Amino acid sequence: MIRQEQVDATVDQLDGQVGDQSRSVGAQRGSLDLARIRDDFPSLAVGTAHFDSPGGTQTPRQVSEALASALSDPLSNRGSRTQAERNADQIVLGARQAMADLLHADPRGIVFGRSATALTFEMSRTLSRQWQPGDEVVVTRLDHDANIRPWVIAAKATGATVRWADFDPTTGELSPDQIAAVLSERTRLVAVTAASNLIGTMPDLPAIARLVHQTPARLYVDGVHYAAHQLVNLDVLGGDFFVCSPYKFLGPHHGVLAADPALLETLRPDKLLPSSDTVPERFELGTLPYELLAGTRAAVDYLASLSTTGGSRRDQLSATFDLLHAHDRQLSRRLESGLADIDGVTLHSHAERRTSTTLFSLR
Repeated sequence: MIRQEQVDATVDQLDGQVGDQSRSVGAQRGSLDLARIRDDFPSLAVGTAHFDSPGGTQTPRQVSEALASALSDPLSNRGSRTQAERNADQIVLGARQAMADLLHADPRGIVFGRSATALTFEMSRTLSRQWQPGDEVVVTRLDHDANIRPWVIAAKATGATVRWADFDPTTGELSPDQIAAVLSERTRLVAVTAASNLIGTMPDLPAIARLVHQTPARLYVDGVHYAAHQLVNLDVLGGDFFVCSPYKFLGPHHGVLAADPALLETLRPDKLLPSSDTVPERFELGTLPYELLAGTRAAVDYLASLSTTGGSRRDQLSATFDLLHAHDRQLSRRLESGLADIDGVTLHSHAERRTSTTLFSLR
């Protein structure tokens, strides 16, 4: 049995060694200032190595300061008459634009909700109004239950049939062929993960999207884990809906859904009578958590600030993710190599395209 103290000490040593390598590798195109980054995260002061990215990331002080500022400045429901109303409006619009830059989306198609799970449940109820007995819904066994159960419940309520796409348990791969095998002209929705939070597998979403769009179905993508590891480009991925949560990329916990605003215009969710009927507001129930949205913008800005390049926020984010990938790959290779040398450890993350998430078991 490996003691936790041994694991923490080993990781601290790895991080120091690989940090030096990362600075060397990145010298020609900029590098991550690891000392500065560590100083920005108060939670690291306890000296623990955090292996819980699938459960959420730690938060830099810049994000917590943005939350505190939003709450301490004048704040009210959105409007244009008072400073408090204008502050709320600016926070919402700023957060929509920040998420649009991160996801390469239209800010008019950015919807905020309580969590990614809550947004998926709400969208499942809205989309399933168009389903009837004999229609089919596809879910996969690679997905988190948050992108399975809402669709299974909606299918049961409407008499639709649920079809399951399996993945290869040996390789961890979910191939486009495995999705194609359960598609038909009766398919109305396909729900698939962009990255497994258990074994890291990243399915070929563009290929899956092409197959899905040969049918009448819509593609709903769970990008919660993916957005923590990859710079999202919705145009490339091809999903009709993409859901994620800022707590996976240094922000506060709430949900974000991105879609083409023209598609959202065709949908009629449940809403209060006096609530706005414009898109995307018609999908947002009640008053938004303004302080969380301020923190979300701060998280995106923090990621952008890690690069030394100029240009737009999207350009800076692209440069940051390049640096993060270089550092991440070295850490992952070293970690997995070390784990493979320990008797009794079995690695289960084998997909060709995957995040740095590593699943292993001990005997």
